[in-house]
Amino acid sequence: MKTMHIGEFKANFSAVVELLKKGITIKVIKGKAGELVGYFGKELPHAAKKKRQLGFFSDEQVDIKKEDLQWSDEELDEMGL
Repeated sequence: MKTMHIGEFKANFSAVVELLKKGITIKVIKGKAGELVGYFGKELPHAAKKKRQLGFFSDEQVDIKKEDLQWSDEELDEMGL
């Protein structure tokens, strides 16, 4: 994988296309902080899925179903929503 600043990527686009043909993945960044713009290539890296915490319910044995989260208009009015 090769990392390029967006200006370099745009200025050398023909060379970038040749790198892509060779199978090299290019990570494009911008700004001083190196903010990610995107990945270019045939095989892009997969982001690892983050495990989400359930907060309060993580230690409790509570099952929340979709049906439990559906309220009528009257119930929403009673809640002030």
